[in-house]
Amino acid sequence: MDGLTRCGLFRDLPDKELKQIASQFQEVNHAAGAEIMQQGREGAGFMVILTGEAEALDGDKVLNVMGPGEHFGEMALLDQGGRSVTVRARTPVRVAALPKWSFEKFMLNHPVVTYRLAQTLSQRLRAATERARA
Repeated sequence: MDGLTRCGLFRDLPDKELKQIASQFQEVNHAAGAEIMQQGREGAGFMVILTGEAEALDGDKVLNVMGPGEHFGEMALLDQGGRSVTVRARTPVRVAALPKWSFEKFMLNHPVVTYRLAQTLSQRLRAATERARA
């Protein structure tokens, strides 16, 4: 899964660790227009976009457009809450998916990735706070 290397979470990791990480993910294809996850539903996995574009929606409002190397789905797995947004494929999308039952062990076994994920969540929270202030 060469596309995982585009994701900042995995940058500069040793090849051996990258191969081990890639072996835990499964590739899943979604057609343009397909809902990859639905707002409010239980989280089933963590995903990294390998090819294509997807959009994060709050109701009908597009909050973000994501492309290769971007990831989503971690919040619902971390807090066992429902999905905070709907993610819909804008184009055909291929994702690397890590199922929820593997997520905690994965995070514990890869502390650099976990730290980078925490950084990303902090950046997203900061951006959401700024949008709310505007």
